[in-house]
Amino acid sequence: MDKASPLQMHLYARQLQGEKRQDEAFVIFRSNAKKYPNEWFVHSGLGRIYSSQGDFDNAAKEMKIALASAPDSFKPGIQGLIKRLESKDDINK
Repeated sequence: MDKASPLQMHLYARQLQGEKRQDEAFVIFRSNAKKYPNEWFVHSGLGRIYSSQGDFDNAAKEMKIALASAPDSFKPGIQGLIKRLESKDDINK
């Protein structure tokens, strides 16, 4: 996995999350965020995993970081996710 791009790692972690392998996904999302803190989607991934853990405050924080640097076409969707998180609604459902 050392040769995988940040996006490939993100997509792999999302796949693990979809397979209910939350702990493995969390490790990858955190590692990706440490290695590539300027990539908006790594913060989106952390937001999703925090949401699945019921940690809506950290999830919203990560989504706000993602929103700041996301491409314009993704911003409306992220804004909707932030609203859900602020209402304590798991964005993975």
